[in-house]
Amino acid sequence: MRKNLDKFMNKPGTKIVILTLTDSCNLACTYCYEHNKAPNTMALETALTIVEKEMTMEDGSDFVCIYYFGGEPYLQFEEIKKIHSFLKSRQWPKGWFGFTTTNGTLVHGEVQQWLRDNASSMEVYVSLDGKREMHNKNRCDSYDKIDLDFFRKEYPFAKMTVTRETLPGLAEGVIELHEQGFEVSANLGYGIPWEENDPEILSEQLLRLIDYYMAHPQYKPATVLNLAIMDMDPEGEHLKRFCGVGPLMKSYDVDGQVYPCHAFAPLCLGKEKAEKAKSLDFTCPLTKDMLDEKCRNCPAVGVCPTCYGINFGASGNVYHINEDHCRMMKVQFLANALFKYKLYQAGRLSLTPEEELRLLRNIQAVQKLAQ
Repeated sequence: MRKNLDKFMNKPGTKIVILTLTDSCNLACTYCYEHNKAPNTMALETALTIVEKEMTMEDGSDFVCIYYFGGEPYLQFEEIKKIHSFLKSRQWPKGWFGFTTTNGTLVHGEVQQWLRDNASSMEVYVSLDGKREMHNKNRCDSYDKIDLDFFRKEYPFAKMTVTRETLPGLAEGVIELHEQGFEVSANLGYGIPWEENDPEILSEQLLRLIDYYMAHPQYKPATVLNLAIMDMDPEGEHLKRFCGVGPLMKSYDVDGQVYPCHAFAPLCLGKEKAEKAKSLDFTCPLTKDMLDEKCRNCPAVGVCPTCYGINFGASGNVYHINEDHCRMMKVQFLANALFKYKLYQAGRLSLTPEEELRLLRNIQAVQKLAQ
């Protein structure tokens, strides 16, 4: 299970600072949204200057999550060590924690020992896309290059991305990861063109997963069946953004330039679009007229998973959601509502009377997506 990061993420006063240490990766995964990889790295002096500034800035934050990012961050392992050592060497006015997402292929030997030694101040997510054959389809035949035993023991949190090629194995892939000892974040790939029959396949897979979780309550459901149904506010006047981008999130490119998040940086969007992204304002209230027409009266608005950076790169509009993605998300919300109702009927949800009413109201609202 995730050891520490859930204590800090998404809490008021927590700031996320993303350091893009390299634009390079040793893999070329099929769904990667980083379209502008290059042999560029962040200078250590640049990284330390950013860290000192963000750790001492009076900006309303009292805790900083430092995200060592890439490309593949462990291509810059020596820099990670030095930045982390710098953080540990000082008494800062804010608390802090470090984390990485990795393809796992470089996490061996010295890297593993360093991660063990720094487990109290580091979190690591490994990308595992299900069963071996699924993972290898998506991620360059890299499954056997990952030390699964290390991650299972030290950092048992797997990030699983589902593509068209692996969608028919979604349930089996999640189940195998659980039974290997991993908590699972399973999400549909962003920016993927889904075919006409894919929503039906997704529905079948989610129903299989629901049956599995009902029979195996010891496993925390994967994120694909853990959408924020309870947080929906279909009659609310004030819209909220799903994405956490805003004043307390900053992404630094290898040259030290700052962007709203990594999905708005040149590595993903290219320099021209990334420059335009700098002027985006995420401090102003979200209003219905900013949204796609199809989203304005959707009961799931505000909790529907979407990537604003990928939206912006595809259409120039942060809030424009691809039609294919929308079709798939409707299926996912309907399955989530069914799952929550089954858990409710089985007495497996601890709810106050107010929470019970809200859940039933929101489940009813989700049914509109089937129309």
